[in-house]
Amino acid sequence: MNIVEEHREKCTQCGQCLSVCPRYDDLGLLDLLYGYLEGTSEIEPDSLLSCLTCGLCADACPEALGIKMLISPARQKWVSEHGLTDRQTMADPDAENNLFKKVAEMDEVPDYKDGPGSVVYFPGCAGTYINKNMAQATVALLENAGVDYTVLSGLEYCCGAVSAGAGNPAPILRNGQRNIEEVRKRGAKILLTACPGCFKAFKEIYPKMFGELDFEVLQVSQYLERLLGEGKFSPGAALKHRVFYHDPCHLTRGMGVYREARNVLENIPGTELANKTPENSACCGFGGGVRVNYPSESLSVASDRYEAAGKLGCDVIITNCGGCMQNLLEAGRDEQIKVFDLAEYLCLACGLNIEREDEKMLELVNRAYRFCISGYQEPDLP
Repeated sequence: MNIVEEHREKCTQCGQCLSVCPRYDDLGLLDLLYGYLEGTSEIEPDSLLSCLTCGLCADACPEALGIKMLISPARQKWVSEHGLTDRQTMADPDAENNLFKKVAEMDEVPDYKDGPGSVVYFPGCAGTYINKNMAQATVALLENAGVDYTVLSGLEYCCGAVSAGAGNPAPILRNGQRNIEEVRKRGAKILLTACPGCFKAFKEIYPKMFGELDFEVLQVSQYLERLLGEGKFSPGAALKHRVFYHDPCHLTRGMGVYREARNVLENIPGTELANKTPENSACCGFGGGVRVNYPSESLSVASDRYEAAGKLGCDVIITNCGGCMQNLLEAGRDEQIKVFDLAEYLCLACGLNIEREDEKMLELVNRAYRFCISGYQEPDLP
């Protein structure tokens, strides 16, 4: 049974997927996707590009189906028929319009510890070039804990997950095996990833494509929880905040990682966690290419996270993903609630100060979008 037959047979058209979806509101989309995937009808690109790939639909569906399971193969089919656009190549490290390459031309890229290490930290393209405070915070914590670490950063090691999600699998095919060999060469027992996409690439996609890995793959939140349990940190500074933890879609629903970050936050003196489970968590609006294709709508989705945090009486939002961090900061320029990365917040509790240049980061990103994506329009703030 193929994916369309399975979906059509199991789907009862109950509409629960659309009740939680930030982007779609018409069940007729299902018939459009069925027809397109079966080759009996065409589809407009907007019907494919509007999906955040957040997975809320599958979570809500009584049959665990949702819309995303049809969107992903439909995007790949569309690219195979129409070719790559600058939307699919903007995260390809070999493409001339690579977003991170353009940011690197305009701003300084930090140097990190190189060479061998039992823990290889993989900040990903976003942490290396855009959300640099996230990578710097994690490195500061590794130093503070006395971890034998090294950093594998830069475009040459791009994991390829973002491009694959946009329908362009070429970077994963080019880089995947080479990335694995580089991690092995450095003597890693643990690969530590920041971006949920990088985590998925190493944890799920690479083993399926290239064979089982001989090192452990952890997301930053998982490793920080482990180090706290081993007594490697002394978060002595009381941070008196009521905190809202924003669950990144691709980490929580995509990979089942949601408890570890909460455990870290609950071990920081003075910090009160408002949402102790991922129940009612929602998307920040960044993923699935929506931020570059529909910028204003993307930030409107992000602004809902401030409303949710405010209703719970929170003065801080913590997240654990570069895309979420970027969208929340841009949508919240006029908000009183502050946003921190998980590692950055733990740094504050340990007395480690990480420099932030939010406005500079957002200005650079939007400038790079203009260079790399035809017809890009800066968003209207929500």
